[in-house]
Amino acid sequence: MDEARRYGEILHLPFPVLADPERQVYQRYGLEKYLHLVQRTASVVIDRGGMIRYLKFAVNPMTWLKESHELIDFVKTLKNESSG
Repeated sequence: MDEARRYGEILHLPFPVLADPERQVYQRYGLEKYLHLVQRTASVVIDRGGMIRYLKFAVNPMTWLKESHELIDFVKTLKNESSG
């Protein structure tokens, strides 16, 4: 949970980062380990109404980190939609 909090602080994210120590969300989205070695990950944005607005899977954590900017840009468009 501390790592998720630090990740959000380092990137100055405008949204909360989910810590999933019980791995319930991982299981729900099929994020089991790939070839029993590499942890699958995903970026999921759920709006206030509970609708999934953005979902992108990754196996390579470095690819996922590079795509964080895409995720942040998407969230900003949602924020603009709700304020406009």
